[in-house]
Amino acid sequence: MTNLAAKLHIWVYTMDMNSMAIEKDGLFSINVDRRLSVKEQWEDFLHELCHVLRHSGNQMVMPDRYVDWQEQDASAFQLYAAIPMSMLKKLSLPEQKNEMVAFLSEEFQVTYRLANERIEQIQRRVLQGILDHEYQQFSQSQVRTYDSANWSDATRAIMNKLEQLQRKGGMPNRQTSRLL
Repeated sequence: MTNLAAKLHIWVYTMDMNSMAIEKDGLFSINVDRRLSVKEQWEDFLHELCHVLRHSGNQMVMPDRYVDWQEQDASAFQLYAAIPMSMLKKLSLPEQKNEMVAFLSEEFQVTYRLANERIEQIQRRVLQGILDHEYQQFSQSQVRTYDSANWSDATRAIMNKLEQLQRKGGMPNRQTSRLL
């Protein structure tokens, strides 16, 4: 915490109060609640670091929805910063989820809860990627193209007329040889 904060010119201190980031005259400080465990302190530091790096303003006077957005953003940042994908890819992970979560908790010095959240986040993203790919494949399979060599003279005349209208701006710009 202190090494990273020093590199970023942020003053870090611990007190018996909730963790928070403070900006005064362009200088930044982060209080980390010293009543928390070492792992929880690291997680709180990362959360507050996001506020320092990405947010501005005093949450005490902000609309609730904007405060909520900042908190969600800081929580997402915390997951990425605590267990970066670039570092995760280099590890040989256990196959069982509970073993993987325990391993990551120790390897990255984060709570079991945070390690579990990060694994679930990655699983959701992988699943979303698979679903997106399958949907794209399905969508492409639904597009039928027609070979103009097999068109009748009447179809060819209609298609030529459509292309002329399109060139004149009389139709939306679509490929006339591809029909859904």
